[in-house]
Amino acid sequence: MVLDPKLLHPSFDYDFTNMVDDGTQYMRGGKVYQRPYGWKRIALKVIGKYEDGDWLGPRGIRKGSSNKEWPVSYHGTEKRFGKSIADEGYDVSKCKNIVHGKGIHSSPSIAIAERYATEFYYGKDTLKVVMQNRVKDENLTIIPAIKCHESDEYWVQPNDNQSRSPTYLSYSRRYW
Repeated sequence: MVLDPKLLHPSFDYDFTNMVDDGTQYMRGGKVYQRPYGWKRIALKVIGKYEDGDWLGPRGIRKGSSNKEWPVSYHGTEKRFGKSIADEGYDVSKCKNIVHGKGIHSSPSIAIAERYATEFYYGKDTLKVVMQNRVKDENLTIIPAIKCHESDEYWVQPNDNQSRSPTYLSYSRRYW
C-alpha cells in the first residue's frame, strides 16, 4: 500500500509487530488504551492540521493519560477507504454501516476493528488496514459489548471533526 509521502510523519511510526501484551495497562483520554500488538503503526501528519495538538497528549511511551487528550479507538476498513481517510480524514456522509447510529464506528479493541478490515495483497504480503483514531468523548455514543454481541464496546462519533486518525496501522501475513 502506497500512501503519499507528504501525508506521513515517520518520526512517530512505531513497530508493534514483534511485541506481545505483558499485562501493563496504558491509558489515553481517561480510557484504557489497548496497544496494537502485532501491527505496524504508520504515522500521519496531523500536527498543525487542527487548532492544537492537545487531543494527542504528550509525546512518548507512557502509561497515564493527560488532561485534554482524546481516547484511542480503532476503525477497520478496506484499503481504498483507508487511503481516503489518510488523505481527507473522516466524512460521516460516506458512512455505510450505521447499525448503531450515523457516525464513525470504532472500538477500543483492535481485534474487533480487524474483523472489518479486508485483506489485500502487496507483493508477497497479505495486508489489512486499521485506522488508529483519537475520538473526542463529547457526543460519543458507547454501545456496551453485550448489546453489540462482541468482546468489547463500540463507539459511535457523529461528528467527523471529532474522530481523527493520526495513524494508519498495517498488519502483514507473509505466505511462502
